[in-house]
Amino acid sequence: MALLVLGALGCRQRPPPPTAAPIADVAVDAGAPASVASRDATAGAPGARLMDLAGETAVTMARIRGLSLQHEVRRGVMDRDAIVSRLRTKTAREYPPGEIVLEGELYKRLGLLPEAMDYERTMFDLLEEQVAGFYDPDEQTLYIAGWLPSAAQPVTMAHEITHALQDQHFHIGRYTHHVRGNGDAQTAAMAVIEGDATASMLDFMLAPMGRRARDMPGVTSMVESQLQGADQARLREAPRALRESLLFPYLAGLGMCVRALRAGEGYSRVDALLATPPQSTEQVLHEAKLAAREAPVVVPSRVPPALAGEYEVAYHDVMGELGSRLFFYSAMPDARAHSAAQGWGGDHAVLLVPRGSMTSAGDAGVNLAGDALARDVMLWTVVLDPVEGARGAAADREAVDFAEGAVSVLMWRHGARPAATVAGAMAARDVGGGRVSLVARSGRRVLVADRVPRASAAAVVRSALAE
Repeated sequence: MALLVLGALGCRQRPPPPTAAPIADVAVDAGAPASVASRDATAGAPGARLMDLAGETAVTMARIRGLSLQHEVRRGVMDRDAIVSRLRTKTAREYPPGEIVLEGELYKRLGLLPEAMDYERTMFDLLEEQVAGFYDPDEQTLYIAGWLPSAAQPVTMAHEITHALQDQHFHIGRYTHHVRGNGDAQTAAMAVIEGDATASMLDFMLAPMGRRARDMPGVTSMVESQLQGADQARLREAPRALRESLLFPYLAGLGMCVRALRAGEGYSRVDALLATPPQSTEQVLHEAKLAAREAPVVVPSRVPPALAGEYEVAYHDVMGELGSRLFFYSAMPDARAHSAAQGWGGDHAVLLVPRGSMTSAGDAGVNLAGDALARDVMLWTVVLDPVEGARGAAADREAVDFAEGAVSVLMWRHGARPAATVAGAMAARDVGGGRVSLVARSGRRVLVADRVPRASAAAVVRSALAE
């Protein structure tokens, strides 16, 4: 789930306020909470002062960021409940009925989340804890969090107003809409959007001292420390995969944008990234991959012939190098996880459910039979890059490393289960109910499968690795 939301980092200083501001008021919608303030409705009240501050900050950010304000930025002041309600409504527009549940189930089958977790509820709990205002590109509106301490307001506005500037020049809404099967590319685009806004926010904070984010060694580590030290108990207690996924656009995105700032004049290279975002989290993580614009290998999402008569695709997504890291974190030290994931070239993870267990819910959503997820199957096919300059078996070294890492995860998840023998598999475990979980490799293709019917497992391996 990707939303333009910022958890406040805190701010002790801000630049002197400009004198003018092309920021338009948001009229109170019919039936909207009374906490949505317009200037006329709150003259002399805190809401009006916040909107004045937003106007002042907009002029400052246009200068810092080097992007002109092409038209007025609509904005309104809301309390926490109203902003969370708006974000829930936005998410409901972005995700068809049942989509978030299926997304969470795919993550569970990969071992990224606890089986008993209510994924949708957890995500909204985290959202409610972190939200500190947001910019909605669909409505081209800045929603200001009326409850934040006054010291935190300028820096939060600086971040969110940068999104408004991005939107006016680069139409960022096209990158923020959920598209099934496009998760890794969307995360990569969000890394530019949030990394740019975070760098711009830091420039705003540092301006009174005559410094800039690009001049600060270890700036990403500094921001990470601030985030980790923030009073966000739910985020600290969340599974690591969720924490890392939520913070990746801000931290890895900041690192990518600071590298671009150091290499170019002003924000010109960041502008180029906004115009043409990275295609994968691999490109975000590796400067050379981004410079080469190394395109991900396209891996189709489909039902293997051996399962086609009984199963259909319920959900699918590309996990990317970030998702591969998250997969490995559970079973090995971070450095080993990064090494195992770094050869990623492309992938597709597919969640299958028994045929007939899905019915249309309208708006492209689905309803699932009560036991559908108890009988689902997950197939994750990963293609690794060849080792540059190597030939023969040596060219497959990245794939061997990935597959061996996947076996470690299999043992961590199902090591207490009986071993199973499946033709073509490196390792397999009997997970009960006539099903097996396994890892297989052929050349540079790796299959990670969870809860595959044992009778079909060998045929599934052959099909997945033969493409």
